[in-house]
Amino acid sequence: MNMFQHWRVSLDKLNKHDCEMQLCNFSDIRHIFEDFHYRKGHMGGGISQCFAMLIKNELVGGSVLGKPRHESKYENCIDIRRMACLDDAPFNSESWFLGSILKYLLANTKYDGVLSYSDLTQGHIGTIYKATNFTETGKTSPTKYVEWNDKVYHMRSLTIDRPYSYEMRKAVKDGTAIIKTGEPKIIWMYDLKGRRKKKRMGKVNLKTYGVSTLEEYLS
Repeated sequence: MNMFQHWRVSLDKLNKHDCEMQLCNFSDIRHIFEDFHYRKGHMGGGISQCFAMLIKNELVGGSVLGKPRHESKYENCIDIRRMACLDDAPFNSESWFLGSILKYLLANTKYDGVLSYSDLTQGHIGTIYKATNFTETGKTSPTKYVEWNDKVYHMRSLTIDRPYSYEMRKAVKDGTAIIKTGEPKIIWMYDLKGRRKKKRMGKVNLKTYGVSTLEEYLS
């Protein structure tokens, strides 16, 4: 029996103490992505931090963060590699979870920003990022990917030295794995550095600097 299938209450009906975010290992949350993320469980290496979302001590969501692979112009940032919640998780669970992760990173790390992407190929337009004050900063180039066994893999999976990569290369040759080209992804960034600066400067006497708003002072 899947113990994650019965959550149908709204977050606003839950006591705030019912909702919790914890640091965890990837093995603790991998099945969340295999069951509830369109790219399933595989994501390659380079994992930096993993987070679990629990409601009344039951796992309802997971997120994996790592070093950005492609956006080298964003120095000292961390990438949201995967994030997923159960289909039956309470309304606004993902926004609550993402907001909690951002608060943790803001208080406990020195990253300048958090990057994430919305996949236009999947019809994702970034609603959750707009709701949590991310800024759209551009788009990636169209990228190729491999569809195999009902999972989506990055093209690099064909070249790395892993047992599944050998099987995938055979599948591409015999036509059971398909290489496709997707649409660009929207790049979103949450400015941790700017928010820390705003917090530090919250009590600045703006008149001293000849400005009337904090935004003018920071510009």
